[in-house]
Amino acid sequence: MLTLNLFALALSISRVSSAATGSIAPPAELFSPLIAQKVLKTAQSFPNPAQYPQYTDRVEGNWIWFTPDQWTTGFFPSTLYAMHERTHLCGSKAGSASQWLELGRAWSTPEIPLETHTGVGHDVGFLSYPFMDELKVFVPDPTVNL
Repeated sequence: MLTLNLFALALSISRVSSAATGSIAPPAELFSPLIAQKVLKTAQSFPNPAQYPQYTDRVEGNWIWFTPDQWTTGFFPSTLYAMHERTHLCGSKAGSASQWLELGRAWSTPEIPLETHTGVGHDVGFLSYPFMDELKVFVPDPTVNL
């Protein structure tokens, strides 16, 4: 998950840096095809029943999976939405925008029951990340009032 969070951080820094300098080019590291390959490999291994990757073991680097009722559940689906956005920055090197959007929605769906039933005692805002990302798909201009 550290790699995925670093990608999100790099994307955020890119936005701030671009706004401050007037430049619109993202850092070259965002163009690496390895990012899309690694995220896609995890996204295509969606367990049934739903579980979410939280961190990797220290030896093999394999994901440790948890049930949806965890505070980190929203991170991976939100990463898929970030990959959707990345296609607009990096073009075809990032994969198919529609594929990332479809995966983001599929990974977010098991979170919906958490609206009314959750045992998460803290950081529940992280669960909403993919739903905020979905809103950005339909309302890409933040100045538009819903």
